[in-house]
Amino acid sequence: MNEHSIPQCAEITLPFGCEPPIVHCPICGQPILDPEDGGVSPCRHVAFIYVSMAGGFQYESDEFKRRTTSIEDEDFTLDTYREFLQKSDYRNELLVLEFTYGGMACGPVQYTDVYGFDYGTLEQPQDS
Repeated sequence: MNEHSIPQCAEITLPFGCEPPIVHCPICGQPILDPEDGGVSPCRHVAFIYVSMAGGFQYESDEFKRRTTSIEDEDFTLDTYREFLQKSDYRNELLVLEFTYGGMACGPVQYTDVYGFDYGTLEQPQDS
């Protein structure tokens, strides 16, 4: 197995006390969540959004559902999502960004959100 045969993942940990990031699509630059109300507004490049505070997927594209339909949902956790994605037929065209952030509530709290971006949605260049 090499880096071309598996989804690519990047972990970003924000300093304690920082607000959750306003994530933008790395392909087209569109914000993924509405900063005013937190609603999901994915572009066509977003494969999935997993929010740990909510305990599950906030969005799954039809293509992501198709590629992962035979994989049990229980396998997608913050500890096992990389193995989950390796069981799908995504290769390195899937870029996964994992954002971890935290602050104080009744004590320190920490959350991790995971965003998948499907570079396979890009149109292939036309031959001249």
